[in-house]
Amino acid sequence: MSLNSETSRSAKAESATSQAALRVRAHWLVSLLLVALSAAGFWLFSRGFLLTRMVLPDHSLPSVLPFQSAPGTLESVGPDAASASEWYPAKYERAIILVVDALRVDFAMWSDELNSTFGTAGGVPGSQHIGRLMPYHNRLPAIAALSRERPDQSMLYRFRADPPTTTLQRLKGLTTGQLPTFIDAGSNFAGSTVDEDNWLQALRRPPIGIINGTKAARSHNLVFLGDDTWISMFPNELSDTQATETNDTLQKSRTGWARVRPFPSLNVWDLDTVDDGVLSRLPMFLLPPESENKSEIIRKEREQWRQLVKQPHMWEHSDFNEMTQANSMVSDKVGHAQLHHEWDMIIAHGLGVDHCGHRFGPDHSAISHKLAQMNTAIELIVNAIDRDDKPTALYVFGDHGMDNKGDHGGDSPREVDAGLWIYSNRKWHSKESDERTARVLRNAQELISSNALGSSFDQDLKESWWRNTHLSDDYKSASGEHLFEAPELRSVSQIDLVSTLSLSLGLPIPFNNLGTAIPEMFASDNDSSAEWGLLSVLRLNAAQVLQYIEKYVSNSRSHGFTDDALRLWNDMYNQAEDSYRELADAIGQNPKNRRQPHIRELEERVAAEYFAFTRMVLGSLRQMWAQFDPVLILAGLCTLVLSIAALLALYAQSRLRSLDIIIARAGWPCISGGIAGAVVFRALSSVFVSSGLSHMASLDATVAGLAMGAAATFCVALVSDSKASTFAFVPQLQWLAVTPATVLNVVAAEATIIHCLAFSSNSFTFNEDSIVLYTVQTLVLATSLLSVRAILSSSAGPKRASGTRALVCSLLIIVLNRTLAYSTVCREEQLSACTPTFYGAPSASISTVYLAAANVVMVWLVPSAVTYALRRSYSDRAMVSKLWVSLGMRVSMGMAAAYWVLDSIDGQTASGAAAASSPTRSSAVNGSDWSDMRMALARMAAGVALGGGLAAWYASPFCLDVELPNVPILSQPQALSTNKGASRAPAGQSQRTAVILGYGNAYGAAYLIFVTVVFCVLFLVQQPMGGIMLSLLFIELILCVELFDALRDTIEEASSLLCAQVILMAQLSYVGYFATGHQFTLVSIQWSTAFVGVREMQLVVCGIIVALNTLGSFVLMAACMPLAVLWNESLGTQLLRLAPDNYISRITGAGAAYAAYHAVVSVSSAACAAWFRRHLMVWKIFAPRFMFSVPITLVSSAVLLLVAIGLATVHILRMGLSVGNTQAMVAQKLHMASKSS
Repeated sequence: MSLNSETSRSAKAESATSQAALRVRAHWLVSLLLVALSAAGFWLFSRGFLLTRMVLPDHSLPSVLPFQSAPGTLESVGPDAASASEWYPAKYERAIILVVDALRVDFAMWSDELNSTFGTAGGVPGSQHIGRLMPYHNRLPAIAALSRERPDQSMLYRFRADPPTTTLQRLKGLTTGQLPTFIDAGSNFAGSTVDEDNWLQALRRPPIGIINGTKAARSHNLVFLGDDTWISMFPNELSDTQATETNDTLQKSRTGWARVRPFPSLNVWDLDTVDDGVLSRLPMFLLPPESENKSEIIRKEREQWRQLVKQPHMWEHSDFNEMTQANSMVSDKVGHAQLHHEWDMIIAHGLGVDHCGHRFGPDHSAISHKLAQMNTAIELIVNAIDRDDKPTALYVFGDHGMDNKGDHGGDSPREVDAGLWIYSNRKWHSKESDERTARVLRNAQELISSNALGSSFDQDLKESWWRNTHLSDDYKSASGEHLFEAPELRSVSQIDLVSTLSLSLGLPIPFNNLGTAIPEMFASDNDSSAEWGLLSVLRLNAAQVLQYIEKYVSNSRSHGFTDDALRLWNDMYNQAEDSYRELADAIGQNPKNRRQPHIRELEERVAAEYFAFTRMVLGSLRQMWAQFDPVLILAGLCTLVLSIAALLALYAQSRLRSLDIIIARAGWPCISGGIAGAVVFRALSSVFVSSGLSHMASLDATVAGLAMGAAATFCVALVSDSKASTFAFVPQLQWLAVTPATVLNVVAAEATIIHCLAFSSNSFTFNEDSIVLYTVQTLVLATSLLSVRAILSSSAGPKRASGTRALVCSLLIIVLNRTLAYSTVCREEQLSACTPTFYGAPSASISTVYLAAANVVMVWLVPSAVTYALRRSYSDRAMVSKLWVSLGMRVSMGMAAAYWVLDSIDGQTASGAAAASSPTRSSAVNGSDWSDMRMALARMAAGVALGGGLAAWYASPFCLDVELPNVPILSQPQALSTNKGASRAPAGQSQRTAVILGYGNAYGAAYLIFVTVVFCVLFLVQQPMGGIMLSLLFIELILCVELFDALRDTIEEASSLLCAQVILMAQLSYVGYFATGHQFTLVSIQWSTAFVGVREMQLVVCGIIVALNTLGSFVLMAACMPLAVLWNESLGTQLLRLAPDNYISRITGAGAAYAAYHAVVSVSSAACAAWFRRHLMVWKIFAPRFMFSVPITLVSSAVLLLVAIGLATVHILRMGLSVGNTQAMVAQKLHMASKSS
């Protein structure tokens, strides 16, 4: 026992000394500074480049028209000239808005040709389009039948959305009439209150007479059911009034009542809850109370409504209680009869079609049943409207479409082309009015196309008719020819709904609206004694748009409108006003002339001029609406460049001195430089703002000054040391010599330059996946040539063995890279030369079962590869290796793979379940018997990794074991130990020999165990193909560290290979990003993974899961980066023992070099986006690429510097410096051996 006690005392003494010597405060300070500098640069650049437009607080009022009537105008000669209580007489007393989320225009169309060719069967999911009817076509026969039977009461439109096509941004446009800005795309899951004027505010705003106290007028009663996104946007307008209602009839008429029932919207795996919530409550408002009408027709319709609801438990909600029970929707203040007779607006927003697209994709039979459900709902709504004696309009539309994978958010044609169907129980257009509308639209089209600015507009603004190519493109012959001609359809912009809905209800057009009223709605308003309705509406609309432009220009110095554009808009509006006065003069001379052909022709010409003006403004703003701030853009770029310089300076200095010395030298200069920079920049900002060059706020100026001042002084302080310059570690002029390391570093530098130059062209940018693969393969090929050189230059011995090992590793990496390149999703721009393979089949939108089964193979492959890597240094014999890698890791990965197998089975079998059920009960596929098991598997997989693996690693990270060779007892101590404090037996006493297994790669093996825990978590949140590719990437990373470790054994200047290794590992993270099913586009984000292990939508948790899925390859690579230094580092590393601060400085420097690569790529992306800010593809290609570079750089830097090094590496190093554990293990082994003998 004397050996144990002696060992323990020695270990404690040395442990205390070693742990005190390893100081990490400097590492944390430097790391936080560098991450903060990058974040500040990105923030400043984004403030200048991705600005949101200015929101004007003005509101349109019913009593204030956007122009003043003048003598000689049509208002002064009409019978209603004295009335100024509303902009336009209301056409309807009621309106129903049914939003079928993601209702693409071809979903709403009907084709007899399709049915006669393919029949009505939905076909087999996953099969090719040729030879079968797509499951989303001809599924809304009610729209087609009503349009055919009552053509003067209904019309179908292509409803063109403005990207980004995310629900929140589309709802903003549909209520305010405004265009979104690109940065709005990221706020889809963090909805903020809409402050702009909108028609919801106008509905709920008390009448002007109430405000002035002059008269009492009833306000509007509102019903909202569905997507809770509306509530986050309009919390005041959509506030349920049930709790505050009184029996005061006057009070009710002043404020109106509201019934609001929102439902959670972001659980894309739930196809039915939102739809059921809507459909179960609509009958309360559309059907009369049973006591009021007991007819057989009403009874049958009530039963049909009940059958539409898929989840029976929905009827157990308290809303359906009797009036006398608590929480009922019907109360003694507002009874069932009032709910039925007194509503003015119903907004119903269903999400089933959208969620079906996200869950299964559109090419799945489940979507046909969701559309059939909506079709029945439309029929029942129309029946209710037809019984209503009040003029009522029904608007059925999609807020956006969906692409071939069921996703949306971008600007591809299938994402922006939604459908709009308008129906009314009154005739609202006729053949004659449609002909007049067509002439107005064609005249306006000529006016727009004849203008140089207008000729560059999108076709949807220049042309008012569109051929539905989505329908025809889905049906082609084997030779690629279309089987059907694309049918023609009227096309309107989504924001056109705002002015149309407002004026048809007698409301003013919202102040900020840029849309144009849909002409057909007003073209038939043609009283012989009054002005043509369409002309009145378009003049009001044009005046409102001009009023908005004038107010915007007067309130913003950096409005972004060119002088030429402002002059053109004014000229076009004045021309239209002159023509209007000419028309007024012609009618004023003889009012009976209104019906004369030449007067009608003049009306159409004037209407076309107003229409062309509003379209010209809209088209111009689409192209130029970006208030770029050049000062903030430049400040952001300068900050980013200085942060790169700081990273590189740290990398260079970390090879010479400890971080404590670096902080001592650069700390105070950095602080003083930041303060001085903030003061100077605050002073300059006032000059920039007063001169109109910038709109920067005081916070912008402070951040810019602090960041640039701190970064600049940090670099100067490190470089200015005359005794040990930043580049003193480079021997004088020796870097000019052609050495293997120099050649490899030159190739790595060229790979970096090529990657950065890719953003100088839109074609190169969207082919970045191919470019990065090329540079990676080139760099690996260069390492293989160095390996061959080492083999040929050595006839035998360790150097030749190391060269052979490096060659094998490089060849395996090349093969794995080609395998990774097989998995891809295609950008819209790549479709002609790209075949998507990520889901197992080009047309699939969910992973096949075979692909999920292949993912199970990774459960064996990855732990086996890790075990093999550990076996080379005998590190696989340790208990942590045996328990975690051989057992725990396999269990965690196995449960994750099983989760995705069940998920794929659910997706594939859902088709059969849906097809076997009736259309009204189809959504039983929403939930399956596997859901609880999948949830349990996902949570247990995460629990085993984080709870088991991480805990085991933290408690005992080192893969060490002790072996007692079967040799005779010696008279002299020969225990294998490099520790000076190792105990010795008393003289003359014999001692056994102990071999420490895993000693030579103690730090590398210990850190690899930590990385396996990170990998298991990332593996869980990747879809099957993503899991396979991430597994291969992990194996490739192990090969990469082995490759460079072997190369260091073959050349003399081994330390100079770190740059090349860092660049290769950084580029491999991009290869892994593309291989795991991602592109630098919003639509490639795999939102469905948000619910891995989560039942309900939890914004933070689900956001983290999606981030881990999207950035998985970058997180994994950042976590692996310390292996570049730690791999094959023995427990007795002299540098760590003698100067632990210098050792941690060396690892931090390597991390800085890795972060610098991502920062360089990000700066290149940002600079090109700024340079091409007026490029046609800036918001489609350049801006998204920059936006993705921000989280890539920040997450990679933070994970590497703060987690991988600051926590994991430091923990391992501290445990390694504490030699007590190793000595105790040796002592215990010897003690057990002595007892047994």
